[in-house]
Amino acid sequence: MLNLFLVVALAVCAGAVHWIIKKKLIGRIKTLEQELHTFSDVVIQMAEIQTKSYQQITTDLEDLEERILDLSVPSHDANLPLERRHKVLTLARQGVAVEDISKRLGTPVGEAELILNLRKYRGGKIPPSTQISQKVRPYAQI
Repeated sequence: MLNLFLVVALAVCAGAVHWIIKKKLIGRIKTLEQELHTFSDVVIQMAEIQTKSYQQITTDLEDLEERILDLSVPSHDANLPLERRHKVLTLARQGVAVEDISKRLGTPVGEAELILNLRKYRGGKIPPSTQISQKVRPYAQI
């Protein structure tokens, strides 16, 4: 009988210990989940800040490039190669199609395409609106 009592007492104690440990573990898991949620929010905020900073820097660099191009133009003679290049790139940044650029500047379409393709080749980028509206002949692409 004593053995039975000891077995029951041990089982009750083991159950109580198991319940206490389970309750503490559940509490710890909830705490960890809250900390993970907080950490995730902070990481998302940091990513948003980095994205905004990148966009601002990119915009600033594009503005700086525009100013450099404006300053580097030797004259307003549209027949000079640098002036034509500058005007083609400026119009392309504004979203003007290649055909329209060619008509405005009185240059062949191939020349405007060449200038834009050289820009892409050198690592520059053309605004998405220009890429959509631009119909470059297949043999003119790089």
